[in-house]
Amino acid sequence: MDVDPRKLPDMPELMIAGPGELHEEDLEILSQQVVAHYGDVWTTLHRQTLDELAQVLGARDLPYLIPGSGTTCLDAAVANLFTAGQRVVVARTGFFGTRLGQIAAAHRLEVVDLEVEVGDPVDPGRVFELAQKADGVLVTHVETATGVRHPVEEIAAAAKEAGAVSVVDGIASVGGETCRVDEWGIDALVTGSQKGLDAPPGLGILALGPDGRARLDAREDRPATFYLDLKVWDKYRDEWGAWHPHPVTMPTNLVRAMSSSLRRILDEGVEVRIERRAALAKTCRDGLASLGLRQVPAEGSEANLVVAMWADDPAAIQKHLLSKGIMISGGLEPTMGKAIRIGLMGRTATEEMVERMLDGVREAL
Repeated sequence: MDVDPRKLPDMPELMIAGPGELHEEDLEILSQQVVAHYGDVWTTLHRQTLDELAQVLGARDLPYLIPGSGTTCLDAAVANLFTAGQRVVVARTGFFGTRLGQIAAAHRLEVVDLEVEVGDPVDPGRVFELAQKADGVLVTHVETATGVRHPVEEIAAAAKEAGAVSVVDGIASVGGETCRVDEWGIDALVTGSQKGLDAPPGLGILALGPDGRARLDAREDRPATFYLDLKVWDKYRDEWGAWHPHPVTMPTNLVRAMSSSLRRILDEGVEVRIERRAALAKTCRDGLASLGLRQVPAEGSEANLVVAMWADDPAAIQKHLLSKGIMISGGLEPTMGKAIRIGLMGRTATEEMVERMLDGVREAL
């Protein structure tokens, strides 16, 4: 099968667990000509985008914006905050909790697993117990595979009390959940552009809290990487800031589209937006529950951007919704083949789309 990249066949509307569909004003930016990744206009726009990200993340320290994915920045966080042989507690919350363990192992860290029952939130008390003999704690804020929101404010506090560094995967939470890096004492928070920030995929974001910054600055040896060494990024920001404030060619149109989305989020108000998304997620969950489906997350731990529900035949539901022009996600380990997941991100995160999706699920059942 040959697919012409200039003209795709009719594609379904996305209600998957990321990425989300772009809003029209952001989509239009991607059709404009590429601009240079240096010079007065670009450096101003780049700095504005970092300032906007800092506001959304609740971080005084300017975040890093690195071409790649959220996983790129998870790799960078682990590489820069730990050294081989150190011990980290990893919350096994599902597919992406497992990935945190894989990243830690790739950097030759000793991994201590904190097993978490499917659907349950991480217990901060267990984090404190295990972290007393560890250098760090790695945890997802929202586990995309289960739709569970984990109590990262309490987890970061438990890690800090135990003397451990906290690294939070906020890829499926930032923009849809309250997350305050400095106020909550998070040492490193990572997210991506394509989920709660309603932007195109392709940009990783890493924010350091005050203690995370101090740990990075105090490190004498550098990680065995050029691209992901945050001090390399600091050098270009400090020494080349007026012309070329990053060590690589930036995907300028992606950054412009994300900045456009960030301005829309900030104009609405971050907390107002989060409350609105939480209400939409509840409408979605309640509608699916009325059709006989049970939610995966324990009561009170439901995420705002990903709704996960147990289903007897997820593939049949997905197939029927595709016939109606809507794509949702199936499960990921540990919910693979057992659940459906609905993403409430981007242009399709509306009551109208949720009702269309619910009508399709009703027909499929």
